[in-house]
Amino acid sequence: MSGKIIVAADGSDASNRAVDFAAELSMKLERDLCIVHVLMHGRPSMEFKRLAEAEGLVETVASGAGMRDVAGTTSLSGLFASAEDEVRTAKLTIALGEYVAATAKDRADAAGARNVTFQTCVGDSADEILDVAEAEDADLIVMGRRGLGRVRETLLGSVSQKVLHHAPCTVILVR
Repeated sequence: MSGKIIVAADGSDASNRAVDFAAELSMKLERDLCIVHVLMHGRPSMEFKRLAEAEGLVETVASGAGMRDVAGTTSLSGLFASAEDEVRTAKLTIALGEYVAATAKDRADAAGARNVTFQTCVGDSADEILDVAEAEDADLIVMGRRGLGRVRETLLGSVSQKVLHHAPCTVILVR
C-alpha cells in the first residue's frame, strides 16, 4: 500500500465512525489521510438540518461567515428561508461544508492520523469521492455505510453503493 487513504465525511454518526477508523489506519499503516466533504447542493436533507440545529452549527457558521444579520437564527430552515438570493445560500452551504470538513480533520488529527488534509467538493457525492480517490492515487476509500442522504437502498446508502461499485481501489464501509 503506497497511496493515500480517502475518507468521506458528512458530519453524520456513521461518517464520524469512518473518520475514526480511517485515522487509525492512517496512523498504523503510515499513510496520509485525505478527508472529502461534498457540499450539499440543492435543498439540504432533513438529516443535515437536524445535525446543524442539534450541534448549534447555524449560529456558529453564520457568524463566522460574516453573516451578522442572521446571527441569532437557530434553525437551518430559518437560515435558508431568510436567504434572499442564490449567492447567499451558496455562501452558507460552503461555510457549513467547510465546518464539517474541518471538524473531521480535527478529529483525525487528534486520533493521530498522518498528514491530514481535506477537500470540499461540489457535485454528485459519489462522483466527487471517486474523482478525489483517482486524483490522489488512493489505495483505500473509507466511508460510512449510510450518511445524511435519504434512505433509498435496502442495504447500503446510494452514495456508498455507487462508490463501492466504481472505485479504482479498495473500499471499506463502516457501520
